[in-house]
Amino acid sequence: MKKVLVISYFFPPMGMAGAVRPVKFIKYFPRYDWHPVVITSTPRTYYAKDEYLLEEIDLPEVEIHRTKGRRYNLINGHKLRNLPNESRRQFWCKLRRVYKIPDPYIKWKKKALKLASQIIESQKIDIIYATAPPFTDFVLAAELKKKYNIPLVIDYRDSWLYSPENFYPTSFYRFANLKKEQEVLRVADETLAVNRRIKEHIIETYHNIKHTDINIMPFGFDDEEFRNTTYQLPRTNKMRFTHAGSFYGETPKYFLKGLAIAFKRRPELRKKVEACFIGLLSKEDKKCVIKHNLIEAVYAPGYVNHKECVKYLLATDVLWFTIGKQSNEELISPLKLSEYFGARKPILACITDGVSKQMLRHYNAVKIAPPDDPDAIAGMIIEYYDLYAKNAMPVPNDEVIDKYDINKLTHELVRYFEFLIDISPETRLIRQGLKPEMNGGDKVNHSLKEE
Repeated sequence: MKKVLVISYFFPPMGMAGAVRPVKFIKYFPRYDWHPVVITSTPRTYYAKDEYLLEEIDLPEVEIHRTKGRRYNLINGHKLRNLPNESRRQFWCKLRRVYKIPDPYIKWKKKALKLASQIIESQKIDIIYATAPPFTDFVLAAELKKKYNIPLVIDYRDSWLYSPENFYPTSFYRFANLKKEQEVLRVADETLAVNRRIKEHIIETYHNIKHTDINIMPFGFDDEEFRNTTYQLPRTNKMRFTHAGSFYGETPKYFLKGLAIAFKRRPELRKKVEACFIGLLSKEDKKCVIKHNLIEAVYAPGYVNHKECVKYLLATDVLWFTIGKQSNEELISPLKLSEYFGARKPILACITDGVSKQMLRHYNAVKIAPPDDPDAIAGMIIEYYDLYAKNAMPVPNDEVIDKYDINKLTHELVRYFEFLIDISPETRLIRQGLKPEMNGGDKVNHSLKEE
């Protein structure tokens, strides 16, 4: 088997969305004759833990190497961290970015570089694959590429410079991040992005990057996971609207207010409709449920592992999500949307224009409302209930769904790998605008790519 070094700071048993994409690729790599060797962290704690994701890749073909962490950590049972209120989370996130470039995880790079170097020097690694955020993963991967001249594939799950999560207290911080991203893009052999808008931002920012230099590989869902579920959760006697995932940078308050308005307009729906929240709710979110007198209409089992989450998706009637109005919200295409496609359920999208709206354009079974308009959201809830009562719910478009199958996406990713390993090291350097030193040494002249 050929070997791919996978660099991913976020990795199980850490739960939540950041760990899912690399795990699903790793699961399918061996089916295409690729042996994944993972470099990841030993987190002290996190907001959620998901052992199931680890069990999915408990395969003889998968190696997982962790940098040393504290004695008590998430793996050996250290307690989870409480999800802070959104305002407090954003405050600490911004504060940490003042001192850490490109992100708060940069201290991990030194340990990870040492571990990765040991692995590369003891094994034959054919490809390096790094997924981000955190963008420390890319910085680490670029150093390994320059040191060992192994083909590098970088995978953007979010924008480096333009993510809504970003904060630059002065122009210096933005420039410092720009230079780091420029260096990574200069040495990468293949660049992937989960949506077109992220790709466009990169091309607009770095004029030496051409349209053909970046390929789009969206988030995917694991069709095997949806089709091979051993049992499904029992259906309730109410129509259920389900949201999967935590509200990182978002808020359910407009949906909850919309649900309350729907109950006011149609009082009989209070006993016929419920909202289900799969994931962590902050104290602010819970207070909002109480404020709108929705305790009896809201079911919140909290964070569940990925397998259980799929069961909840299959046991619902409508799946909903929101992307609030914020800086660069048009860049966001959440992982949950591709998994909603996998569940093949009608969707209520509380969103503005952007890549998520484009993804939903031909899905057919979708209703869209502004994210901050409770009256419009209430109208969509009522419309969906009336269709549900008539047994006339819309049917999704299978052709759209098929594009997000993670098995097929993994096959596409492997084709990039195999194309790169078929190119000689000298040719790869020339393609990047680099050239080997004339004295025959291993060092290269790291001049910027020419147009």
